[in-house]
Amino acid sequence: MLASINSMPCDPVPAFPWPHAGHRNFSTTFPSRKNRRSLRCGSRLQADYCVSLEHDADVEQYWALPHVFTWATDTEKHRYTPHFLIANRDGGGCYCEVQASFDNVTAQRTTTRLAFDALCREHGWRFHCVTAVSVHGPSFPTLQKLYLRSLATSADELAACLQRLPDLCWPATFREVLNSHPAPPSLAALCSCLFLGHLQADLSQALDLNLMIQGPTRASEGG
Repeated sequence: MLASINSMPCDPVPAFPWPHAGHRNFSTTFPSRKNRRSLRCGSRLQADYCVSLEHDADVEQYWALPHVFTWATDTEKHRYTPHFLIANRDGGGCYCEVQASFDNVTAQRTTTRLAFDALCREHGWRFHCVTAVSVHGPSFPTLQKLYLRSLATSADELAACLQRLPDLCWPATFREVLNSHPAPPSLAALCSCLFLGHLQADLSQALDLNLMIQGPTRASEGG
């Protein structure tokens, strides 16, 4: 039986201040909307992975470099820090490691990771590995840009945009929605609606004025 998120070690860490308008550093710190603070990640790839964690509706919260584990097996001692701990809305959780490729890691790192996987199974914790191929999928460039542009959205702007969506003619391009009358939504609010799944669109399209939006999701139409 899998353990709940409450049983999974996670250290309290000093929070970076939530970024002011204009914060655009995605290298090793990531401005997380779900956590209401910036997270320090171990690499650019790990920061990129945060985009998908923000987009995944099943993810409630997550922590970067959550805990340093030290333990011993019959043959050796181990020390390991997973890259993320992810809390899901169903009360479960998962540790994960993010690497460009697991074919190029050192033998020692592989041994330690396998030992940590065994430790997780012993405690009923979930653990999985994520590669750059899955992080940088076809939708990643657009998702990242949508997220970046959506950070400036106020709650009032988002609410006004959601209220306006059912009255528009769908499908429509990004340009047509921004030019709709009366009271077109703001760019940030429209990006938020696309990123948060209130609007349906093929996000492998480039984020430009010609991006085609199919229309509101059923949940958004239902208010």
